[in-house]
Amino acid sequence: MRRPWAVGDAQRGSTRLPLVLTGLWAAAVGLELAHVLVLGPGPPPLGPLARTLQLVLAVFQLLNLLGNVGLFLRSDPSIRGVMLAGRGLGQGWAYCYQCQSQVPPRSGHCSACRVCVLRRDHHCRLLGRCVGFHNYRPFLCLLLHATGVLLHVSVLLGPALSALLQAHAPLHTAALLLLPWLMLLTGRVSLAQFALAFVMDTCVAGALLCGAGLLFHGMLLLRGQTTWEWAQGQHSYDLGAGHNLQAALGPRWALVWLWPFLASPVPGDGISFKTTADMGLVAS
Repeated sequence: MRRPWAVGDAQRGSTRLPLVLTGLWAAAVGLELAHVLVLGPGPPPLGPLARTLQLVLAVFQLLNLLGNVGLFLRSDPSIRGVMLAGRGLGQGWAYCYQCQSQVPPRSGHCSACRVCVLRRDHHCRLLGRCVGFHNYRPFLCLLLHATGVLLHVSVLLGPALSALLQAHAPLHTAALLLLPWLMLLTGRVSLAQFALAFVMDTCVAGALLCGAGLLFHGMLLLRGQTTWEWAQGQHSYDLGAGHNLQAALGPRWALVWLWPFLASPVPGDGISFKTTADMGLVAS
């Protein structure tokens, strides 16, 4: 008999569509950046050493970004394939009627993924997958490196955008930055000018969004909370900053930010968790 949480066509579609849209936007950013660097004003003027360092930084950021995206998507945070029956009934467990299964503490059912997720934090709309116990670390590193990549792209596109804005009146400039689609539809700008303004707008907005997300989840990380637990004011799993970092990122928590494939196994199984009472701490 088919499991309630078995992956169906509808779920595959709901997962793939955000990935396709995000991939198309990333491709548009890459094409616009290549156009500006090759055919446009080019990158900001730098010396040979600075240019080499910038190239090394770009490769480092891109490898980390792609590596963490791959790890995030490959890691399944759900209860699929996890033996849960009879492991801890009456110890904070609950019953999910959608999945028709007992689920451990800190788990939650996702209506988009149509399955319960171990230590569920939230559903990532851009990548079409829930953030949970098994993919929380690549998600955090992805926020860090996505912020860096988007800021780097914005800097590289800066000279081209500056030249474009200086060639027009202030009102035209403001409209192009705030309403690029309207300017394109009314014929006030060319397709190339629209593409530059649109990509720059989305890169800056994306950097701010990822940066804000990194700060928020950094706070949760140090407190040992999920987003839901933060909203409910729960501090049951706050073991202190050091233990919280190791619980989410593994023993080499300070180095995992630098390389996605660094071995740093996360302790636990996503089913049972140490609490503040277990550690003999008093939550503030």
